[in-house]
Amino acid sequence: MATALRMNALVGLPKVDPEVSAFGQAISRLLEASGFTTQLVPAPGIGPWFSCLDGSRFRLAEAMLHPERIAEASALLDTAEPLLSAVESTLGLALEPENIIADLGDNSAVVGFARDHASGEIALPLDHPLRAQWEVRAAALPPLLATMPMLAQLMLRGPRLPIAEAGELAPGDLVLISARPGAMLDETSGQFDFFSGTFTPHPQGAPMNDASSSSRDFAVPLTLRLPERMVSAASLADLRPGMSLPLGPVTEGMQVDLLVAGRLLAHGELVQLGDRFAVLIDHRAAMDDTANPAEPGDVAENAA
Repeated sequence: MATALRMNALVGLPKVDPEVSAFGQAISRLLEASGFTTQLVPAPGIGPWFSCLDGSRFRLAEAMLHPERIAEASALLDTAEPLLSAVESTLGLALEPENIIADLGDNSAVVGFARDHASGEIALPLDHPLRAQWEVRAAALPPLLATMPMLAQLMLRGPRLPIAEAGELAPGDLVLISARPGAMLDETSGQFDFFSGTFTPHPQGAPMNDASSSSRDFAVPLTLRLPERMVSAASLADLRPGMSLPLGPVTEGMQVDLLVAGRLLAHGELVQLGDRFAVLIDHRAAMDDTANPAEPGDVAENAA
């Protein structure tokens, strides 16, 4: 039985709270409607923050803050006044700092924002009194492509198998897959979580085909193709680092394809082995060097 034991999944991505993500997305949409570029920040770096009475916190890019250096902090705020005024106008709040603190605590959506060569981050707690108002305003913005359905094809990074082992895959064999493998969705690299059924873009946008193994180790990388999922174009357009895109449950028995170099190698079904997943091979596909890369639906024709 051929079994892959070496994983090349992306690791270390922060876990995203769905409520925090949804709140942050609402803030991002409001800011972007006012001309900002934004990005959710799931794991803010260590550093001081300006703290306001309403619980909001903010900081500016490349700013060094110290609670005892009041004059420096005041000068920094004066320099950033145009940027902060635009944020205040968009969100309808007053960014009047009362203190400088070292950390955020929990349950805050952190959004990075930039405009006119200036940037910063704002952290808003989930219990902020204006949260409901912001979410209503964000939902009322023009939906863009929200009503246009699209088929999303998710490709998962599988293990690397020695050429001979890949060539000997047969019905009944198992190919182990990480529970959180690297993934590619519409040319966006990230990580897919089998247990939650969510896709999270990789913060650094690392290409899916990056591999630590040498190209001369005579092993071939396998790719796992899941069935197409229906999503809205707006969901894909809003996708950014720190957000997660629910793609529905992944259950045992789901029919999947194994590809090598873009060509169909085998067809099988997902099975769960403890905290890992595997593809149980149903049947092999004929590997024709002159054929075009596999497309969904090829499996049924080959199986017939």
